[in-house]
Amino acid sequence: MCKRLLVLILSFGTIIAFGYALGGLGGYMFDQGKPLVIAAGLTGGIVSAILALKIWRTYLNDIDRENKEAKLRAENDSPKEQPQLTDEK
Repeated sequence: MCKRLLVLILSFGTIIAFGYALGGLGGYMFDQGKPLVIAAGLTGGIVSAILALKIWRTYLNDIDRENKEAKLRAENDSPKEQPQLTDEK
């Protein structure tokens, strides 16, 4: 649960940072461009996107491992078929 929330926050951060980069770039239309804001937005967006993807990958690996463990537990807990004895006359 914690990893999913962290990925969500980092994803929002990515969108916001890229928005700042676009805002700094859009300032050039009004002769008030801000290259520092553009660089900071791009850098922050890329870093938060990479972190979000790495954390999401570890989350998917955790889920996969839990599914394999649950499958093994289900196989071990199932009753084994025992051969039935036939009565001979």
